[in-house]
Amino acid sequence: MKPAFELFGYRMPTYGIMMLLALLSAFFVLWRLVRRRGVRIECAITVTACAFGFALVGGYVTYMLASVGIPAILAAAREGRLFEVLSRGGIVFYGGLIGGIFGAWLGARLVELRFVAIMDLCAPALALAHAFGRVGCLFAGCCYGMPCELFFCFPLSEDIAGGARLFPVQLFEAGCDLALFLALLKYLKRPRPVPRAAGIYLMSYSAYRFILEFFRYDAIRGQVFGMSTSQFLGIPVFLLGAVFCFALAPRGIDPDPFRTEMGMIPGFRRGER
Repeated sequence: MKPAFELFGYRMPTYGIMMLLALLSAFFVLWRLVRRRGVRIECAITVTACAFGFALVGGYVTYMLASVGIPAILAAAREGRLFEVLSRGGIVFYGGLIGGIFGAWLGARLVELRFVAIMDLCAPALALAHAFGRVGCLFAGCCYGMPCELFFCFPLSEDIAGGARLFPVQLFEAGCDLALFLALLKYLKRPRPVPRAAGIYLMSYSAYRFILEFFRYDAIRGQVFGMSTSQFLGIPVFLLGAVFCFALAPRGIDPDPFRTEMGMIPGFRRGER
């Protein structure tokens, strides 16, 4: 656990640095993928910025609703402690995923691109960004695993689980995210039906996240019907991925990302790869 480090005399938050790396890596991957389709770099910047911005908002709002609750928020507002409560908010990934999808849709609309085609290209970028985010969680000491005495387990802090050795669930999830990123990147090297790559991402992530939730030990995650909030939200996400893979993709949706030529690199001919 290392929530901050010193750089040139300034205290830098490790989680914030990892989030910055997540943003830059997501943009770089998305830019490389859309460039093959002839999409302008300005369009990639717009889609990435909108997706990342709304992902932060969606993740934060979901955290507040699931872990704090509306009654507690309203009570804090009546007592004049609203800012204090809101400032302690975190991020729930599935809320960020929903917000990020909406942001990507909005960004695609702003630059006149087809969202369903861009969504496939966003999938590997999202997987890589999430891997950086989970490493940030490890350094920040959040989203930690259960006490475990296996050789690869280690303590995060004396303030977390009494200094016990913990299962590094953040690193396992980061590893799964990285493997999914590499698999999607290889999958997209050839033309594929859209939005199958996005469906593969949603189904794969929700499946291994559901399993990894059993190894979590942090208490502020919220529960729905005996499941953690993330396990509960993972069920509709998996089903949505299945719809993408097995209902939408076989319909032969046009993979051309352009609604108009506004976002196209000058001189690029449609159909090129």
